[in-house]
Amino acid sequence: MVLAVARAEAPSAESSLDCIDPLIGTEGVGSEYGGMMPMVGVPFGSFQMVPMTRLNRVGQLSFNSSDDTLIGFILTRQPAIWMGDWGEVRIPIEPRRIVRAEYAPFVARVVAGDRTYAFTATAHAAWLRGDLRDVRLSDGYSSNRDDANLGAELPNFRGWRCVRRVPGGLQIGVSLISLEQARANLAAEIGEKSFETVIAETKAEWARYFDRVRIDAPDDVKTIFYTGLYHTLLYPRQIDEGGRYYSAFDDRMHDGVAYSCYSLWDTYRAEHPWLTLIAPDRVDGMMQSLANASREGGWLPKWPNPGYTGIMIGAPAEIVLEEAMAKGFVGFDHALARAAITKNRTVPQKFDTVRRWRDREAYGAYPETRAGLTSYLRRGYVACDETAESVSRTQDFSLADRNRAYTNLWCASEGLFLPRRADGSFVPRAELKPPYRDYCEQRPETGLWAVPHDPEGLAELLGGKAAAVRRLDAFFDTLFFKTDDIGNGSIHGNETSHHCAYLYNRFGCPEKTQQRVREILTRCYSTNRKGFDGNEDCGQMSAWYILSALGFYPLDPASGEYELGSPLVKGATLRFGAPYPTATLRIVVRDYAPDRWRVKRVTLNGRELADWRVRHADLVRGGDLVFEMQTP
Repeated sequence: MVLAVARAEAPSAESSLDCIDPLIGTEGVGSEYGGMMPMVGVPFGSFQMVPMTRLNRVGQLSFNSSDDTLIGFILTRQPAIWMGDWGEVRIPIEPRRIVRAEYAPFVARVVAGDRTYAFTATAHAAWLRGDLRDVRLSDGYSSNRDDANLGAELPNFRGWRCVRRVPGGLQIGVSLISLEQARANLAAEIGEKSFETVIAETKAEWARYFDRVRIDAPDDVKTIFYTGLYHTLLYPRQIDEGGRYYSAFDDRMHDGVAYSCYSLWDTYRAEHPWLTLIAPDRVDGMMQSLANASREGGWLPKWPNPGYTGIMIGAPAEIVLEEAMAKGFVGFDHALARAAITKNRTVPQKFDTVRRWRDREAYGAYPETRAGLTSYLRRGYVACDETAESVSRTQDFSLADRNRAYTNLWCASEGLFLPRRADGSFVPRAELKPPYRDYCEQRPETGLWAVPHDPEGLAELLGGKAAAVRRLDAFFDTLFFKTDDIGNGSIHGNETSHHCAYLYNRFGCPEKTQQRVREILTRCYSTNRKGFDGNEDCGQMSAWYILSALGFYPLDPASGEYELGSPLVKGATLRFGAPYPTATLRIVVRDYAPDRWRVKRVTLNGRELADWRVRHADLVRGGDLVFEMQTP
């Protein structure tokens, strides 16, 4: 059934917040869709509040816009559809048919049956108004960790809640520390304020970040861009409270800053690079939190939620930390971070040689770090008859270590990176079938391009840059925009392909990067409720769109450089502040036309960027980044 749903405010030229459509990415069957909900809270909040149309679990969210019945509300920490919730607060009501709903990041209003509800939320508190006579909720806690810490015992974990009845509704404070802290959070963040005041303060928090980037663009681009910006500012979640936090890595309380819900394998590619531009004031805390996890649990995590999980592969925390250091962030413990990187890089996990390390495999006291590291250190590649997803692991380790170990899986006779056994023999391409268990969320033809840190070396393997261009052309022409083997609308629906269009720059064909990027921007994203191909994955899909629409993208995040593409906007302004010196970057697109993708040349403050690359350090100094467009 199609519901009558509108935005909380009419679109207005004065506020980019008005362009957000929280229903983008909220409709789909099963789990292979955007995987988003109309979340209400603050940027990087410890939870978001959502209207509940179904019970969530791994593979299912609390809300889907195809549903027509409201069954309650939830304060949820579930970061993605393939990850579980933890310490959530459910507010069940008698099911009622949804008549009308209005959603914004800072407030939502839902008419269900004969009742009207409204709610808003802060970092650690929420306020629900409406006829709640059938609600039974009291002080207490949830110890639920749905697929969050596979096999780990955490006796001290509690998602505490305090509940205060007020005229016309109820207020809830939450904490991972104690009931007393939940009460303190509620008092500090809502206290005796009016409902309207809390909404205004929450909106102001969003506006603080939205004021840092403004674009001039067609209406559909604005909707996708600013909705994407909203998505990218949801994660990771800041979970420290009053200078203290509960750590699921050692089941203890600590002083300091803490973030959780990092979908690092996805987000190291564009989400974290985007945060270094839009939220640089948060980056040091995020990096310190990762470094602290290594001290508390012994290892850097891959997908903390809230502790170690057996999900995804590679060494993404290492890449994110290296990127922050390369970009000049100094407000976190570099020595601790480097020691953690070295340990993850050189010390195999216990049982490394006897476990297959399949996705979501329970680990008990030994979390997955670099699965297959023993083989990688011994042979230069992860052997496929010893460890699952061996090709992608080898490539990811090679990227994190910035070496050429990936070449050890090159099968020259087949022109692909193929699984290799411990005895050195390759598994032929003809024997590889979907879902391609030797790769991670990709097929062999996508894995061919999974070398973002050494495109020149890849070109050599392919027979030179001209040959590399021909192979990349064939990949885009025959495979890229077809439904992939995992159920996404295109190969772009999985993050392993997100850098591919920008490889053309390094192969000497920047015009092909421009053409392919513009094609992905317009074909793989939309303003409908599906929104984009594949899961959002904690902001990664949207971060790709935002950066590419602005005209640049990090092929190799830890390099501190961006490849230039083809901007979709007419112009843009980015404002930088602490820890950077205050500066403004103006993106100017000359001779703009909606269908004009070809770029004649690009200059930064008058200097031509002839190699189609720009340094992060130069961007954040501000000035004019000028794209001169031309008819293809």
